[in-house]
Amino acid sequence: MFENIDPKDLEEGRKYLMSGSVGGGLPILIDSGKGAVIRDLDGKEYIDCTSQAWTFNIGVAHPKVQAAVKEQVDKITHVRTSFETVPKLLLLKKLGELAPANLKKISFCLHGSVANESAMKLAITNNPEGMKFLAPFENYSGRTLATIAASWPYHPINRLFAPYMENVVRIPNCYCYRCPFGMEYPKCGIQCAEYVKTMIERGVEPVIGIILEPMQASGGMIDPPKGYLERLREICDEFGIVLIFDEIQTGFGRLGAMFSSELYGVYPDILTFGKAIAGGFPLAGVMQRDDFKPPEPATDSFTFAHFPVSFAAAIATLEVIEEENLVERAVKMGEYFTSGLKALQNKYEEIGDIRGPGLMIGIELVKDRKTKEKASEICHNIVKDAVEHGVIFGESKFKGIGNVLKIKPPLVISEAQADRVLQVFEELLQKHSR
Repeated sequence: MFENIDPKDLEEGRKYLMSGSVGGGLPILIDSGKGAVIRDLDGKEYIDCTSQAWTFNIGVAHPKVQAAVKEQVDKITHVRTSFETVPKLLLLKKLGELAPANLKKISFCLHGSVANESAMKLAITNNPEGMKFLAPFENYSGRTLATIAASWPYHPINRLFAPYMENVVRIPNCYCYRCPFGMEYPKCGIQCAEYVKTMIERGVEPVIGIILEPMQASGGMIDPPKGYLERLREICDEFGIVLIFDEIQTGFGRLGAMFSSELYGVYPDILTFGKAIAGGFPLAGVMQRDDFKPPEPATDSFTFAHFPVSFAAAIATLEVIEEENLVERAVKMGEYFTSGLKALQNKYEEIGDIRGPGLMIGIELVKDRKTKEKASEICHNIVKDAVEHGVIFGESKFKGIGNVLKIKPPLVISEAQADRVLQVFEELLQKHSR
């Protein structure tokens, strides 16, 4: 269908894209891919350390997912939410068995932002006396009108959407490398969590819930110190507040556990999932405690929420994760990358901090390790130039955290590919830190 394309037609189509719909794109016109590699229209290959927005945990174009999708497409592609399908019920069974703790009630949608907004609505349903949500600095919950309020409190977002952001109050995040209180872990006594309790007791209107990524992704790749999530859980229990874990990025093996809740041993009241669940097909959803109230009728139903093609893809994806031991592989390859990066850290002053776990790796680049002055320009230039070397890195673009380079490839990445990624990173670090 797309052979012998006239480049003029592509250029003509490009003119009609609304500019705000892209988030700083890279100059690659993607045509195909396999495993940890994508290819452009000219056949050039790139090792993708972004997994296309952290979605291809099982790799690009896995044959088992493709086969499942083709089979389902031949049957039916759309069924409204009122009806059942075999893929829907089999996926619910699978997810119910995998769901952490008592998070056994599940709903679906097609996008992570919508899943987080659904979680917020469920929190309101189960804590109707509350007025505010709490979310950490640089938290990322999505781009719908409700979730953007818990994502970007910066210009121009705050100016454009300020009236809709009044119901989200910011709390300090557990950013130990740059502690907002100027303290050191563990002597700090988890002050960032204790401050949340003080806010609830003394300064904030009744709180509905706390929504956060258990490992903060877009906002700096910040992994929580031992005790932080545990303390938030205790505070929520003490004050009757709903705890929401946004596992859109951390779910389905990326951290070396099926869900980060299991890795950290802390369980929320509501958990959202998405991105990697369906091997590249759109699907997201919510898990909530089985003793929580469900949504009120007609408050959380979407036309394409029960898309049978994505359900078939998700069943196949979960089977691949188990059959190919990809959770264990995330641990192995995460350690492989981290070991290589620590060796580089001994050579280069610019590598300030290396964060994980698993294949959710952040490298904070600095100009000086003592002052921790941010090396945002170095980070941006490495990401930009790496494309020419056949490697796609990610970078945190939140205001003030543009110095964190992200390595989050498909869990199927090989050691040889990892070596190439590290080689390109070192070469470009040398080039831009002179």
